[in-house]
Amino acid sequence: MNDGIRVSAAVFALKPKWADLILDGEKTIEIRRSRMSRMIGRMLVYRTGTGLIVGEVRVKGMHAAPPETIRREYGGAACLTEKEFDEYAKGADRLYAYRLENPIRYGKPKTLSEVGLKRAPQSWCYLPEPVEPAVPRPSTDHAQEADR
Repeated sequence: MNDGIRVSAAVFALKPKWADLILDGEKTIEIRRSRMSRMIGRMLVYRTGTGLIVGEVRVKGMHAAPPETIRREYGGAACLTEKEFDEYAKGADRLYAYRLENPIRYGKPKTLSEVGLKRAPQSWCYLPEPVEPAVPRPSTDHAQEADR
């Protein structure tokens, strides 16, 4: 429960291997080369090649650091071999490790349109947040009437 606080979510495009490892709870770190401009609380898992969102996971934090630090602290939890890590990190001066927990595999996968997207994310994209309807507020001239 968010207790009234809106938690941002993003849809991450993942190859089937990585999507399954995350949703099975084996991969608890997602490493990315780019940083999101706002922190998210939830990652929806879009399995590339299927056109479907197959589950979600809670994002409990992010650590930005040089590649050597990310490999040392999170390499195992990211389920990457040393070669895979080196290929991905090549040329990067900073990587971003998103810490994941509480994976949920959907019984019925969702389409992109069901979550408000028109096209698949290349890497990731923010999930459109519903616009809350405007609540009419009484003018200050009529405060006593609003209290009735």
